[in-house]
Amino acid sequence: MDEQQARLANCFLAVFPDLSADEISSATSATVPSWDSVAGVTLLAVVEEEFGIALETDDLSRFDSFQDFLTYLRQTEVGERS
Repeated sequence: MDEQQARLANCFLAVFPDLSADEISSATSATVPSWDSVAGVTLLAVVEEEFGIALETDDLSRFDSFQDFLTYLRQTEVGERS
């Protein structure tokens, strides 16, 4: 797990503390029972804070898994620490 994945995993753990380390990378809104609309908005806010980015609430439907967030972060090369 690289630094970006680890930071994103910490975001997920902040919102979904019941997830095990093994469950995080495969977490989706369909597989995490506590992932409702409030948790989704909270997760967006936590990711924004951690990576210093601004996401629109409209983006909520676009990000419904750990992999969706990770793909976005990698494609836009955000959150890189020097």
